[in-house]
Amino acid sequence: MPRILTQAHIDQFRNRLCDVAATLYFEMGHSDFNMRDLASRVSVSAMTPYRYFGDKEGILAAVRVRGLGRLADQLTEAAQRGPVAVMQSYIDFAMEEAAYYRLIFDLSQPLAPLSEMNRQQYPLLAAMTRAIAAERSNSDAEKLARHLWFCLHGAICLVVAGKLSEADLGDLASQLAQAILGIGQHFDVPPLQTSPAREAVPKYAPAALPTDAAQNVAAE
Repeated sequence: MPRILTQAHIDQFRNRLCDVAATLYFEMGHSDFNMRDLASRVSVSAMTPYRYFGDKEGILAAVRVRGLGRLADQLTEAAQRGPVAVMQSYIDFAMEEAAYYRLIFDLSQPLAPLSEMNRQQYPLLAAMTRAIAAERSNSDAEKLARHLWFCLHGAICLVVAGKLSEADLGDLASQLAQAILGIGQHFDVPPLQTSPAREAVPKYAPAALPTDAAQNVAAE
């Protein structure tokens, strides 16, 4: 008879699956990611991940939302301290949470509807825009934020791909801050980490497991 799990147990195990799935995605990419390898990494039966997320696309969507939520929270907090803090926070997340960062923006995954992508990514642009607008009283804050985001993202992708060093990224970020924002600033870039950082209970937890499944499923 299956062990009855509390919602807390279910959420904890879902979070664990998401962390491992993010690392596995970073290592294998979308086409080679599979639920059997995920189950093996977590030491559960092959069917257990399906009970929590339905299928491969279900868990990858949940991991993407988790990563976007974490990044948005960090940028929103940093926006209160200005554009330099937002840039540093963005760099820190991309380097320290590289597994999540790759999944958020990886072009090889199926595209979500445009409206959904805009909804998920809006907090990122909004945080950058708000930070820039606080120091530059002009109507170009959003345009500058977009330019900054796109350039910074491109440089980070080169680091993740092994084409650019962390030190080079720091220098490039300093050049971007000077060219786009008119701010002279040195940026520290932490080493690239491919294993997601652990955290207790995220505010952006994936959607709850259906009630009938939640009452009967066990982390085997």
